[in-house]
Amino acid sequence: MNETTRTLTFAGIAAVALVAAYFTDRASQPVQLTGYENVGKEFYPDFTDPTQARSLRVVSYNEDLATLKVFNVEYKNGSWIIPSHHDYPADAEDELAETATSLVGVVRGALESRRKSDHERFGVIDPLDDSNTNLKGRGQRLTLSKEGGAPLVDFIVGKKVPDQADQYYVRKVDEDAVYRTKLNVDLSSEFSDWIEPDILKVDRDRLVEILISHYSIDEAQQKIVYESDKREENVTVLTRKNSTTPWEMQGLDTATQKLNTADVNQLVNTLTDLKLQGIRPKSSDLAAGLKESGSLKPKTQLDLFDLQSRGFVLARGPSGTPQLASNEGEVVLATNQGVVYSLYFGEIFTGSTLDIEVGNSNEKNDKKSDAKEKKESDKTDDKKSPEKEKSENGNDSALKTSRYLLVTVSFDPSFLGDPPQKPEAPEKPAGLKDKPETDKADQDKKEADKKEDKADEKPTPEAAYEKAMKAYESQLKTYERKLKEYDDKVVKGNELAQELNKRFADWYYVISANSFEALKLKRKALVEPVEKPEGDAAKAGAAAPPTGFPSFPPTGNKPSPAPAEKPAPAKPEPKKPETGKTEKAAEAAKKPATEKPDSKPEATPKETPPPEKPEPKPKN
Repeated sequence: MNETTRTLTFAGIAAVALVAAYFTDRASQPVQLTGYENVGKEFYPDFTDPTQARSLRVVSYNEDLATLKVFNVEYKNGSWIIPSHHDYPADAEDELAETATSLVGVVRGALESRRKSDHERFGVIDPLDDSNTNLKGRGQRLTLSKEGGAPLVDFIVGKKVPDQADQYYVRKVDEDAVYRTKLNVDLSSEFSDWIEPDILKVDRDRLVEILISHYSIDEAQQKIVYESDKREENVTVLTRKNSTTPWEMQGLDTATQKLNTADVNQLVNTLTDLKLQGIRPKSSDLAAGLKESGSLKPKTQLDLFDLQSRGFVLARGPSGTPQLASNEGEVVLATNQGVVYSLYFGEIFTGSTLDIEVGNSNEKNDKKSDAKEKKESDKTDDKKSPEKEKSENGNDSALKTSRYLLVTVSFDPSFLGDPPQKPEAPEKPAGLKDKPETDKADQDKKEADKKEDKADEKPTPEAAYEKAMKAYESQLKTYERKLKEYDDKVVKGNELAQELNKRFADWYYVISANSFEALKLKRKALVEPVEKPEGDAAKAGAAAPPTGFPSFPPTGNKPSPAPAEKPAPAKPEPKKPETGKTEKAAEAAKKPATEKPDSKPEATPKETPPPEKPEPKPKN
């Protein structure tokens, strides 16, 4: 080996040793862990203004039902709506502002994991991730966006940290790292929490009439069929003058019946607090007709099918005129504002909470056969089904029974009370001329002279007419004031009815079956028998002996009453005492009688012994 070769060999060995030393040193260095550097930092440091939030989406997964629930609310075209629920109007401005404020400055806490495989354990799998086949461990995705859709916040919120208040496992959608995070978000994806749940919003003090109509529909003849020939059995009408007077029932036999006030109060409570559970949109033609005229006017077969699929039909009434009717009758209530609400009860159906709120893609439009079977089973079986029992116990995963409701509004001025009547001007006496115009001084002097001579003068036709005119003018001013008040009520009542029709026009509502049962009370459920006191019954029995038996005088020491037809003398003279009476009795007998012929004798004073055989005084 020459010198050059030896040198190159040593150089190569040195290079290999240097490379080996470098990699050995790098291997001995500690591993750089990612994720820890973000502990204590905000998830979204650029989100500082909560007023930027213009939409909220909450996506959750129900493991028991293996169903996805999407709830979102957004500000669109000048109003808040709920796109996930057919764009139903939302009362969301304050709620969204509070939610957005609570998400500003959310900080990462302790790092729990950096591995995607741990997402199921912490419950932070994205519920919208179709590539992940796990049915468990899916979290709640919370997205807050500004106008235009750019996200301000996009979290996956997982399980709650054990024994830690307000601590949850949280990760950003585009990160695998899971952190313990303190969240103080009062967030609800319940439909009822983001809307006005009171359907009618009726003030109970304004209610003056409630009408419950009981009928069914002959679908073959498209005819309304009433249960009885008697109107009072088909229609129950409750009325009152105002909020301080009691409810009365038309046609009530007050001698034997009275109102069941407990059930009437329950009926009023249900009407004034009728809760919305779900909605379905009407066809555009039906909605437009209601908004324009306040009445349903189907234009196409699609409109009729839209109505019939929910249990509402146009059927012939007793007069033969087509009118809106429903499978389970209707309830009409009127207020002292002249606003009349008509509530039509349609088909019954069962479903999950999501089915009730918005329906689902598998929902069949025509459910009449199912509804009929349900109705028949309800009549023959009083036992509650397991599904019904679960729903009444508040189990969201159980099927619940609900019913469709359609509401229309009209205006009826008769419920405002009678309009004021214009007073009639007094008739001018014949030959009476109009007074000539005089200056004020002369007029005052004449009035003063009239007052001085008033005591000595008799009223003339002119004076009587003048007095009547003054009274008429005062009455006319009162009439004009009351007429203006009445006209204002008419205008306001009309405006309110139109406003309500626009609110109700677009929607079929869904209410609970329990609310329906509380509203559709039969007449017999609202009345109870009048209980007579035992004393009155005894008196009635004593006063009316059985026919065919002689009437005996009452037993005891009291004498029988004298016949009523025997006339009494104008001036009864005192009778002399019989032999054997005491001197005091004789003196008392000699005194003239002071009682009037039709008055009863006063009690005898204790110191005067009564006659041994008192004769009854004659009666008128």
